[in-house]
Amino acid sequence: MTSPTAPTLAESWLELPDGRLFWLTGRCAIGRHVDNTLVLEATSVSRHHALLTVESNGYAVSDLRSSNGTYVNGAPITQPTLLQDGNELRLGDAIFRYRCTRRAGLDSLDNHPERTRRMEDMRERTCWLLIADVAAFSTLNAELGSKAALQRFQGWIAGMRPLIERHGGLINSYVGDAIFAWWPGDTAVPAQVRAALAAIQAWRPSSPVAFRVVFHHGSVLFTRSERGEELSGQEVNFVFRAEKVAKNFGAVAMLSEAATQTLQLAGHCTPLGAATVDGIPGRFVFFAPPPDPTA
Repeated sequence: MTSPTAPTLAESWLELPDGRLFWLTGRCAIGRHVDNTLVLEATSVSRHHALLTVESNGYAVSDLRSSNGTYVNGAPITQPTLLQDGNELRLGDAIFRYRCTRRAGLDSLDNHPERTRRMEDMRERTCWLLIADVAAFSTLNAELGSKAALQRFQGWIAGMRPLIERHGGLINSYVGDAIFAWWPGDTAVPAQVRAALAAIQAWRPSSPVAFRVVFHHGSVLFTRSERGEELSGQEVNFVFRAEKVAKNFGAVAMLSEAATQTLQLAGHCTPLGAATVDGIPGRFVFFAPPPDPTA
């Protein structure tokens, strides 16, 4: 993960219905008319439908008296509404997802004790977890300049997202210069996660930046928030902090022992060694995946 001294990636974008990413660089008007920043051809979208504006703490969306309304997470808005990472944005029949990079660090239940008062909103699920993290972004920023480095980061996100989602993965958040994704253990199967790992490894030579990936498996707490579904608990902390272990091992791809077992790769992986994980008792064994995890 990004160190405290590394540059902050304060980027925001929209995931469009056709799968494209529309990067936000300032005020953004959305509608059917060609004078909008983002032009949509859907007949349910008004000529001048909605406006995204930059606020001190992110982007806000306003409805421009459109015919069919503007909705955030299914609720109609009547005044400027601050957007959170993961919010669903609907204009007429056109549905987007607003995304932005969050502050680097763990967004866990341990850091938000107020959530513990809402136990009825929590549920526990077994999941495969993925952290994919750009390696040495601060160095890249210094060598190329912030604009060029950011363009590479954007290209990396655009390339990684379909590799995860096409194989059943769900991207929960973009944290600093990392992607945090998961596969639900009750619906996904090991073959899907192995296929995602294989696709990521195959794409690595074409990636605009160097990156590391860490896979883990464990029981996770799910809560609902204004951002949507939040994942938290010790297993989430483990996979975030294990990324540092991968860096220390010099590994570009690493599996925890739990991931190795549940992905049915035991005996096919190369042991990297045992290590401690910050804040979690014990020593843990980690593995490098085989060249072709799907074989």
